[in-house]
Amino acid sequence: MKIGLTLGSGGARGLSHILILEAFDELGIKPAAISGCSIGAIIGAFYAAGISAKELREIVDEIVFQKNSKFWEIHKKSDWGKMLDFVDPSILKSGGIIKGEKFINFIGEKIKIKTFNELKIPLKIVATDYWQKKEVVLSKGNLLDSIRASYSIPGLFAPVKLKNHLLMDGGMVNPLPYDLIKDEVDFTVAIDVTTPKAKYEDEIPPAYELLFSAYQIMQISLINEKLKLSRPNVLLKTNIQNIRVGDFMKAPLIYDQAKPCKDRLKRKLDKLFNKK
Repeated sequence: MKIGLTLGSGGARGLSHILILEAFDELGIKPAAISGCSIGAIIGAFYAAGISAKELREIVDEIVFQKNSKFWEIHKKSDWGKMLDFVDPSILKSGGIIKGEKFINFIGEKIKIKTFNELKIPLKIVATDYWQKKEVVLSKGNLLDSIRASYSIPGLFAPVKLKNHLLMDGGMVNPLPYDLIKDEVDFTVAIDVTTPKAKYEDEIPPAYELLFSAYQIMQISLINEKLKLSRPNVLLKTNIQNIRVGDFMKAPLIYDQAKPCKDRLKRKLDKLFNKK
């Protein structure tokens, strides 16, 4: 039985993918193929490189909770969006307010792999071609550039030039790319970390929150339309609440909310592999 695993986009909520990988590790099951988008591409690449879910948790802790790190300084208020209040449009000529080089270098140091060929599990990553306005599937060549392209949210991160493409966040075209591996495996598991916005107050949200929420509305619409055409064998929605796109400082809360989804997956996989 060859299982394919898809890890969807969704900012900080995507940390819940680590709980999903824990389910695989605890059952001693390895996916035969992985596809990912944005945060799902990051976590999927680590796992495809042979890094366990336990090690991934430790890496997240190192990024998020070391108070001498630049990441902590940016996120100590648990909100990327507040940075946008101080951005002068004239400085956006590079395509984003964050170059993203330090983060991708950190990923490179931890993952210790430079190309797709070095991965232990085949991986497909989704990005968006700015000029062609369409999906680009990355599965060969430079792994780190591909990861960086897949999470480059327009306006926030600078786009990535790769060969003849100018690439941005794959969540704009295929936020849950289970279709990329569906024909290569016997059974597909897709993890959707998008969630509808809960209403907590009657006031109009600030501009940065409207921007990221609109992006999420688009992703939910794309996923719903694709599900009308084809579905993975198992579709799990983590339904993480009260977490914004940049709320990485709330990792413990994300893990707690993802635990029921992990338990459901373990039961499904155990039944699949142990049925008489």
